[in-house]
Amino acid sequence: MNKHGQTIRVLLLAVVCGMSFLVAAQESSSLGDVARKARKEHSSAQQATGKRISEDDDGPDLGGVWRVRHCSPQVCYKLSVALPKSPRWIRQETEPRPVLIPLAGHEEDLNHAIRVYAVEFLPTTIGWIDVEKKALLQSVFAQPEYFGQPARLVQDERVPANNGEMKISHFSINSAKGNFRGASVVASSPLGPYAFACVFREEDASAASSICDAIAKSARDQSFLTSQTRQYPTYEDPPNYDPQDDPPDPPANEDPE
Repeated sequence: MNKHGQTIRVLLLAVVCGMSFLVAAQESSSLGDVARKARKEHSSAQQATGKRISEDDDGPDLGGVWRVRHCSPQVCYKLSVALPKSPRWIRQETEPRPVLIPLAGHEEDLNHAIRVYAVEFLPTTIGWIDVEKKALLQSVFAQPEYFGQPARLVQDERVPANNGEMKISHFSINSAKGNFRGASVVASSPLGPYAFACVFREEDASAASSICDAIAKSARDQSFLTSQTRQYPTYEDPPNYDPQDDPPDPPANEDPE
């Protein structure tokens, strides 16, 4: 190949390399735009719900539905409530990790936020709804991480339930942390009771009481099978079995034929 042909070949190679670089840059830019869009949507979802999006988080889902469960290998019992969609809510990191719903006019002051608690285990094993309700209002709320003082029952009502009994209670709490009011829903299941409680400061009653009532009245209990139990045969030795009673193995056949 002469010198002129070599020059043309070098120029063609440079053009091809340049085009490849431009295509790669465009693809990289497109992938970058997609990644930035995904991060923006993820951030918007976090801001819309006020919570960390995580598969390991046991709090409300993106639609505001919060569930607690009792499960055995055969069946699960579930109690769920729905949170309001319009106010942005957040989940506290410290136990007992209530959901905080800011009130209008107090968005930056979470001291005035509505608190919603999920209680999966109540300190009672008796399947009576009144005893289970009392365990929530007195034993649970008297713990330091809650209010350090038992609640006083104001009014309650039974509501329809699928798996046992369910009761909505209205209560008040006077403690060193302040004066509170609220509504709770306690449900029984064959595997134990569970509950949700919505609490607000007494001075915020005009704005918060209707929200807590709606949360308590949204409660639904359900049950579903987790899996079908499979039965496999197991070998058992017959009665009075002694391995020494087995007949000896026959002698090996040494006949070459």
